Amino acid sequence: MKEMFKRTILFALALVGLMGCNDDMATDGLPSQEGYLTFSVATTDDVEMVTTRAGSKTPIATAAGKGYIAPMASDFQIEVRTDKDEDGKADTGDDAKQLIYSGKLSGWNVATKLKQGYYVVTASYGSNAVGFNSPVFKGEPVQFTIVGGETTAVKIPVELENAIVRIEFTDMFKKYYSFDKLTLTQGGSTIDFSPTETRGAFVEATAFTLSGTFTAQSGAEKSFSKEYQARMTTCHRIEFDASNIGGNTIDITFDDTPSETIEFDTELNEQPSGN
Repeated sequence: MKEMFKRTILFALALVGLMGCNDDMATDGLPSQEGYLTFSVATTDDVEMVTTRAGSKTPIATAAGKGYIAPMASDFQIEVRTDKDEDGKADTGDDAKQLIYSGKLSGWNVATKLKQGYYVVTASYGSNAVGFNSPVFKGEPVQFTIVGGETTAVKIPVELENAIVRIEFTDMFKKYYSFDKLTLTQGGSTIDFSPTETRGAFVEATAFTLSGTFTAQSGAEKSFSKEYQARMTTCHRIEFDASNIGGNTIDITFDDTPSETIEFDTELNEQPSGN
């Protein structure tokens, strides 16, 4: 009798164990219909330099200059949505692209269970595309599949969506001309470059205008305004040069291509401008 009682107790305990909830197994003993998800971000660190040499690139930190802070992966905003139904067909109707999570990558809980199926994730960083140290990174949507009882690791490639503009002056220019500031205007945003500014400014990949007033040694002034086109993931250089000793022109180059010549009415003397 005691032996039968013991067997009854052991059987009951075993049954409770089988009925208990297991994270990786369903109650029917088959793999769970839920899985887990982790993320990482792969950031493109270079921008294209438009020069006479094809394929020239430079690090974003070099193009942006002093003060640039590269974003941490944890600071990226991610958005996870359903992508297809369980049969692999595109989501339609009221449940189309159902939002699963929207927020910082650092806020994603890796213990979150997702129903087995198809999903898509996007990642982005930054919203103010115009200014010093104002990078905007974005990536194409990445599709992935959650498999029951498994952890899916998803890597999201992102790249710089805006452009960088650098203003440079040759020693010859600085010897004969001076100015208070050059102003870059794009949409409703402006960026001022002082004569000693060495940083690159982030701008949207669209048209922008650079303007300012130059003063020659004689005191003569000439205003300048020119529109340029910025390209995504590109560092653009605008260089100002005095064309010749004692001359009266400023030559402006955009990405190694002559773009403008500013002519003064009087010849310059050999005295430096003091800039």
